[in-house]
Amino acid sequence: MSTRTARLTPHLLLAPATICLVLFVAAPLVIVLVLAFFNLNLVTGTSSFVGGANFATEIPHPEFARALRNTLLYAVFTIGPSMVGGLLVALLIHGLRRGQGFWRSLYFLPVATTLVAMSSVWRWMFRADTGVVDTVIAPILGIHDWLSDPNLALAAITVVGNWHQIGLVAILYLAALGTLPQDQYDSASLDGAGGWNRFWHVTWPALGPTTIFVFIMTAGSALQAYDVIAAMTQGGPLGSTETLTFAIWNRGVHYFDIGRAAVLSLALLVLSVAVTAIQRTGYARRLENGGSR
Repeated sequence: MSTRTARLTPHLLLAPATICLVLFVAAPLVIVLVLAFFNLNLVTGTSSFVGGANFATEIPHPEFARALRNTLLYAVFTIGPSMVGGLLVALLIHGLRRGQGFWRSLYFLPVATTLVAMSSVWRWMFRADTGVVDTVIAPILGIHDWLSDPNLALAAITVVGNWHQIGLVAILYLAALGTLPQDQYDSASLDGAGGWNRFWHVTWPALGPTTIFVFIMTAGSALQAYDVIAAMTQGGPLGSTETLTFAIWNRGVHYFDIGRAAVLSLALLVLSVAVTAIQRTGYARRLENGGSR
């Protein structure tokens, strides 16, 4: 093989992936960025350059602040709880001597089902007075009709989000737990380490790379939540469950305001990058490398 061929071979092998990256990632990003500076009328098929007018109109708008707040709240109340809940489920299943396959399948069912269809079931469960949630919880806590209450609707959405994500998180952690070396646990036991110390100093550091991956997966799902909101609340009541993704659909598809929808899309991109960048912090990098304390 000649020197020229040896130099070209890696580029040729990377070409298909590079083309897909340009077509499906870089090009849409550039298009959205360009559209944010134009006023595009889909009805008449005309467009005009408006500069930063879309940014100046959308950023101070109450819709933007509300959607950003709802997105952050949904992320906070789904990322952490689903990761903790999934880890606990994984540890419990991993500790079983029998029936692991049954419990794995049971907890993976929410992931395998269509979220839109299951959201309809959850909407029935949250139905005022006759739903399962109202029937069981209302007599105890005195709260009911969650989906019609602006103070409770987002909480109901987060319940469904956690229900859907915990199964996937548990399966990922179970896969990681199955690869942990037993000799480290034996050494810790010989040193007199109890159950908590074995988890904190052996299991948890070894699960570091999986934890970072799980965080990225759950964060991406939380920031892009749309289907459960569209199926259960349509962003209501009074916009209390309208996230950035739903606001993008509402602004761009419902009102045909492509320019301002592009601004919202760029805001979601910035937020996603900022949240994902957490993995580059000191402690997160230690977890990713699987280091010990």
